[in-house]
Amino acid sequence: MSGCSRRQFIAGGAIAALGGTLALVGCAPMSHEEAQEKRKAGAAGSASAGAATTAIGEGMGKHGTFTVEVSANDGAIDRITVLDSRETPGMGDVAMEKMTKSIIDGQTLNVDTVSGATLTSMAFLTAVGSALDALGQDSEEWKNRDYQAWESDVKLPEEADVVVVGAGGAGFAAAITAANEGKSVVLMDKMGVYGGDTCLSGGEMAVPGNWIQMTQGVEDSPENLISDMLVGGDNKGDPELVAIIANGALDSANWLTYEGGISWKHDLMQFGGHNIKRSIIPITHSGSEMTTKLTDRAKAIDAITLIDNTQATELVTDSTGKVVGVKVKNPVTGEEAEVKCKAVVLATGGFGSNVDMRVKYNPEMDDKILSTDSVAAQGDGIVMAEKIGADTIDMEYIQTYPVCDPETGALLYVGDVRLENYGILVNKEGDRFVQELDRRDVISNGIKAQTDGVAYLLFNQAAADATGLVEQHADEYENSESRGVIVKADTLDEVAQAQGVDAEELKKTVDAWNQYCADGKDPDFGYSAEMNTIEEGPYYLMACKPAVHYTMGGLHITPKAEVLTVDAQVIPGLYAAGEVAGHKMGTNRLGSCSMTDIYTFGRIAGKNAASYAK
Repeated sequence: MSGCSRRQFIAGGAIAALGGTLALVGCAPMSHEEAQEKRKAGAAGSASAGAATTAIGEGMGKHGTFTVEVSANDGAIDRITVLDSRETPGMGDVAMEKMTKSIIDGQTLNVDTVSGATLTSMAFLTAVGSALDALGQDSEEWKNRDYQAWESDVKLPEEADVVVVGAGGAGFAAAITAANEGKSVVLMDKMGVYGGDTCLSGGEMAVPGNWIQMTQGVEDSPENLISDMLVGGDNKGDPELVAIIANGALDSANWLTYEGGISWKHDLMQFGGHNIKRSIIPITHSGSEMTTKLTDRAKAIDAITLIDNTQATELVTDSTGKVVGVKVKNPVTGEEAEVKCKAVVLATGGFGSNVDMRVKYNPEMDDKILSTDSVAAQGDGIVMAEKIGADTIDMEYIQTYPVCDPETGALLYVGDVRLENYGILVNKEGDRFVQELDRRDVISNGIKAQTDGVAYLLFNQAAADATGLVEQHADEYENSESRGVIVKADTLDEVAQAQGVDAEELKKTVDAWNQYCADGKDPDFGYSAEMNTIEEGPYYLMACKPAVHYTMGGLHITPKAEVLTVDAQVIPGLYAAGEVAGHKMGTNRLGSCSMTDIYTFGRIAGKNAASYAK
């Protein structure tokens, strides 16, 4: 799970105390069904159990309820096993592994939560505490024991050829590429987990001429994507940078497949502003498919030191202005250090979670607008680079994503039925008000203009079955349904009433839509892809509103990913890739182009930094 989510965890109680002693070796998480059976068995056996040595506790993370089994002997915890969890791979599971070590090493619940996975961390402590209570111990006493810090076995080197700041998609691409060029690399992240916004994304990637298009007979080209990106950004993006992204897309996708070991669905998506289906999808429909495997790949390369809880605070330059090092701080312990190097790649992401910085460049993006971004998206890399004379560009262009949780700002991935050509967006009056596959900014602005600034995505069971998204994102669906963000019912009257939408007008809108589907034409808003009817229930009606999702502005770079000064001079030894670098997307980023950008320019930055670090 990510600390960026504003969903609140719910304290869970102990489920059952189990008799007997289990092996002291942790096991892989069980399936949801297996865990339910184990919980039932434990509840059945606890009545006749003697002095229990194991117990099961429960917590509510970002992705629903999870259970842990705690084993204790002579009052000491010797094992904590996660039985059932759907927390984000590479984030939630890593947080629980780290906290397990700290809890057992210190025999205390007075341990740090893991930054980047704060809600999972809090829920994990709740689950372990409830299990201790079931064992007859006092979880509050455990919380008041001596503090135990997380101790990493990774040591920060004093120097390296290349330092990469930020371990999201762009950072992994840069670090692995530089290491494959024969350079020693330090890849650091200020959070306690790796992946950044890449891990939190759906991972879809715009790739013209990809293998799925070929099997489906879809003709596409880099030139076609270039046109879509430029037009989609109101022709404010740099055509040269856009061309590099589009022409490098297929090679980057192949690099992810063969270098990173990423698996893909045999399907395509079409995001707003694209004139064709061209976006490939990770097998798990999540960016964590990329970041977990890239983490494993980076750890397998001896030339890379991958280290977390290491925040870059300052770029060090010599008398000529060349970047020669990075000052860092451990945000947990406060310990400071410096890594000397020959080149630095900034891959620190944007500033979508920094409200003050958002308002500085665009006063409309105040704290009334939630964010989909990780808490790490604070603009650190931009600020550091500016202090040594770097130029910024397009900073006022800040994008909102239209289909987000009205309460938390989190992306609603069940809402991707819209991007697979199912469903319509309506307002409280029950009317359509926008073309569902239009640009993100167009849809977002359309929603803002509606009553209460809220829209509702309507689709039916046929759409859920065809896309598989309700099942694939069952954790999100269950969370959303429990809070009334999405409702499901057999009739349009019922879902409309539950959401406060005009039922009679909604039925008229659906009838009109179905007729448009039969006619093959949408006279109201010019729907731009295959149209699918909404004829039979059950129906789903999901509330949504825009949240800050991406900052188009950032550091001004060259086609070689070199960072420029305000005088348009290259800063020697400094490169930037990903959202931290601006002037690629113009006023608006088309969906799935970020993944194409970060892996293409990440690899360019890594290669050129390695070449510079001779």
